[in-house]
Amino acid sequence: MRQLIPLYAKGRFISVVHPLKCHFNIFSSLPVSLLCCLMLIQPEVSFSQVTDTTGDYGRKEDYIEQLVEKDDNSGGDYEGLVDLDRNLRQRPINLNTATEEDLKQLHELALLTDIQIHSIINYRDKLGNFISIYELQAVPYLDMVTVKSLLPYVRINSDISHAMVNTKDLLLGGDYVLLIRAQQVLEEQKGFTPVDSGSTASRYLGSPLNLYARYRYQYGTKFSYGITGQKDAGEEFFQGTQKQGFDFYSFHIYYRGNSFIKAVAAGDYELRFGQGLLTASGFGVSKSSLVMNVKYGGRTLKPYTSTNEFNFFRGGAVVVGNKLISLTAFASSKRIDGNIGTIDTVDEDVFVTSIGGDGLHRTPSEVADKNTVHQTVTGFNADFNIQSLQLGASAIYSKYSVPLAPAVEPYNEFKFRGSQLTTGGIHYDWAYRNFLLFGEAAMDEDGGKALLSGMLISVDQNIDLSLIYRNYGKDFHSLYANAFGESGTNDNESGLYTGILLRPGRSWQIAGYVDLFRKPWLDYNIDAPSNGIEMLTQVTYKPNKVLEIYARWKDESKQQNASINAEPLDYIVGTRKQNLRLNLSYKASSSFTIHSRAEWVFYHEEQRPKQYGFLAYQDLIYHQLGSPLQLTARVCLFDADDYDARIYAYENDVLYAYSVPSFSNRGMRFYVVARYSISRGIDVWLRFAQTYYSNLDVIGSGLDEINGNTKTELKAEVRFKF
Repeated sequence: MRQLIPLYAKGRFISVVHPLKCHFNIFSSLPVSLLCCLMLIQPEVSFSQVTDTTGDYGRKEDYIEQLVEKDDNSGGDYEGLVDLDRNLRQRPINLNTATEEDLKQLHELALLTDIQIHSIINYRDKLGNFISIYELQAVPYLDMVTVKSLLPYVRINSDISHAMVNTKDLLLGGDYVLLIRAQQVLEEQKGFTPVDSGSTASRYLGSPLNLYARYRYQYGTKFSYGITGQKDAGEEFFQGTQKQGFDFYSFHIYYRGNSFIKAVAAGDYELRFGQGLLTASGFGVSKSSLVMNVKYGGRTLKPYTSTNEFNFFRGGAVVVGNKLISLTAFASSKRIDGNIGTIDTVDEDVFVTSIGGDGLHRTPSEVADKNTVHQTVTGFNADFNIQSLQLGASAIYSKYSVPLAPAVEPYNEFKFRGSQLTTGGIHYDWAYRNFLLFGEAAMDEDGGKALLSGMLISVDQNIDLSLIYRNYGKDFHSLYANAFGESGTNDNESGLYTGILLRPGRSWQIAGYVDLFRKPWLDYNIDAPSNGIEMLTQVTYKPNKVLEIYARWKDESKQQNASINAEPLDYIVGTRKQNLRLNLSYKASSSFTIHSRAEWVFYHEEQRPKQYGFLAYQDLIYHQLGSPLQLTARVCLFDADDYDARIYAYENDVLYAYSVPSFSNRGMRFYVVARYSISRGIDVWLRFAQTYYSNLDVIGSGLDEINGNTKTELKAEVRFKF
């Protein structure tokens, strides 16, 4: 409390200019200022105790759940998000020395929008260094919830020497972590059974054990290096086709500077230019209850630490510049999987019908597709900063050793074909008071065009708006694009999205969006031009730090080929899927937290009966401060008529892992996750999960088929810190 007196005496809070509300006096009286500070001081003591229940972790899990539900997106670097969160908690950002690039890390954690980042920097530039962390509540466009969320990740220190790190500390003073994980499905799957005599059926080559190992050194977010290896179930390990051990290895060295060299990466890395029409790795931006999280921000260059075997670059990249200009150059060379189309008798006229894949190399045919294409990618990005305006230009050139030739189908008429492609684009960000305009336009070498333009508006501390228009041509080709949209690829789509976030009271929040979209050409399983609309409304009640309740209604209507069709030609019909969710999180005591959820799905396709789905689960979390043991348990009941009425639910997992299974048919699932800290440097996780189906005798299909109605998964992980 000693800091409050000089703060008030300095008079910095006496008159704060709000763009739309003229002048308002946050601390116009000493009693008011004391009250406001007390409101912040008390939660700070126990904030970290609830972040894994009703706070930031809950929002991140919910966001990932919605991303996966949207398009089965599982390619995001979840390990990178966990590392970033942990590193910023260990070494919070000093708001008095932080650059915009530093604060963009908070954007990656969905804690700040670009408007709020600009507002913090402008406030500091105009009024000088922050004197206390509590001064954040005087920064325009930062509401109380946002300020509380920031507290574990930021600090105030006017001594700039704290920002200096000597080379010895950078190279040797960080954290060394070795992590090993093993998991397996306990029931026998068809792929691991013997082949009948005389049969030519295929089987998995390796064991059912899934292995993961990583070693990493990190000094906060400034310097890191590490290596990661993974073997999927069914893949060989140190034998046969995998004599080198793991099926996939990833490695990196990364440095982030604050002077001319802003970032350097060697090995595996991720890039993000503009709004993702050329490249944006990771989970990306998508429609969700976080309606303002529709614009890319974050760092341009990041180390890659995930095990997805396709969505990253391998080689070197550097970001240099100053306050006015930032230049990024990169080169990447790696081998990727490709589905071989045809090989003639003299090994000529080789092509692949697709590239990328799921990274699984369990059978001879999957192994045959491994590393069949050599991919070379180079490019650059230049950003010019003129006060609050940022203009940028970028280009990417890609070359493949084998031409890409998708199957000849009407919906593939405009897909990319060939062995090399150049795509260029320009982008902009302009922050003006409470408005943030952003956008990107791109064009490939054949003339295909794409455009995205959006706006974020912070009307006041209780109302935020977002708006995005996109128009991606059916003949636009960008092989690493990951921009906002309805589909997983940024082509053949136009749409208009608008979202709103309201805070009508201290305990209430209402979020909603409407997205209208259209596909001017055919798509997979859509044999005609189509359109659709998606809407979401979520009402959240959070009266204190221990209780959060929300209700969510989602309604999506679009068109696809009729599932039941006696005609010789496919035709499209309308479909509508509605989700209603009720969710409760309550911290019952200092040690126990409960999560409860019930969700209903109503799915209707024209000419078919309606399908229904229902899911309910109960979580119990034990986490006593100071105890070496943490426990999370869930019991889940589900009943869905078919796959169209499936329901997704995020599940707690061991460190650096996440799972969002979909539930269809009828049954029950439960899991238990235990973490035990053996010592300061050794932690162990165990996870046991089992699903029981009451209406099935066989689970799964193909080589993953289980002859029975129960599926059990066991996972163990150990982490050494030294």
